[in-house]
Amino acid sequence: MKTVLLLSLFLLTSLSFYAQKSPQKELIDSGILKAKLGDFKEALKDFDKAVALDSNEAEPYYNRGIVRSELKNYPGAISDFSKVIRLKPSHAEPYYNRGLAKDYMQDYFGAIQDYTKAVSLKADYYDAYHNCGLARYDLGDFQEAIKDFTRAIAYKPDFTEAFYNRGLSRFSIQDLTGAVQDFNEAIKLDTTQFEYYSSRGAAKAAAGQYEEAIGDFSIARMINPNDLNVNMNLALAYMYLKRYQDAVDVYDRVVENNSSDAEALANRGVARHYLEEKNGACEDWKMASELGSDKAKNYLLKFCY
Repeated sequence: MKTVLLLSLFLLTSLSFYAQKSPQKELIDSGILKAKLGDFKEALKDFDKAVALDSNEAEPYYNRGIVRSELKNYPGAISDFSKVIRLKPSHAEPYYNRGLAKDYMQDYFGAIQDYTKAVSLKADYYDAYHNCGLARYDLGDFQEAIKDFTRAIAYKPDFTEAFYNRGLSRFSIQDLTGAVQDFNEAIKLDTTQFEYYSSRGAAKAAAGQYEEAIGDFSIARMINPNDLNVNMNLALAYMYLKRYQDAVDVYDRVVENNSSDAEALANRGVARHYLEEKNGACEDWKMASELGSDKAKNYLLKFCY
């Protein structure tokens, strides 16, 4: 349920100055237009031709790198951004975009190096701080991730994703109060994301605030009725409050959408057991056991035979 949002802020921009409309510039402009229209393969052809005309000009490499990233050719994108960096070492954007490509390749250490270089060249580069925090999060370095997200927020106080991801990082170190505060801020800025409510609900549930957690899970469920994590967490919160019929109703929805969800079947069996519905409980545990649930197998042996 912890969704980390990696921002793909690709911008087709110029890193050089053309005194007049050269053949290379015409190809670049044509490629940019095609890329903006979503025709990345044709855009790539224009940038290839532009590179062939002058291999010492940074702009076609830069834009080709962006298009290659959009086409998920991350090694090619990294090669292009590296070329731009050799030609234009004082620009922050190619470091940022190369870091982003490395991020997608799960080279988190390499990504952090590039994001760090980007902010050294552009101190208020809040997207670079944010993505650096995401890379640290993926490495499990939550304390340093929190610092990066905090820097991003300092330069962009309405940075919704930075609040959300800082909340996830704080949740990961069991700073539940801080996590809820960050999720509150994210929700103030954007009320449409079910993950924000779901994550706040998880933090509240971890703090034992099950009634409030149910409120958040219920909102998340209204936004995205069939999300598995939301439904499972809502049902568990009901279980903790001994609201077993409510839990059964939610598990019914999960099983309806995924009849092979062993955990939902096992837990629905538990709820039915407490409702003294022995036949239904045993039926659920039998199905869950057949799907590989050891917990359900133990319940089956203990209560049904």
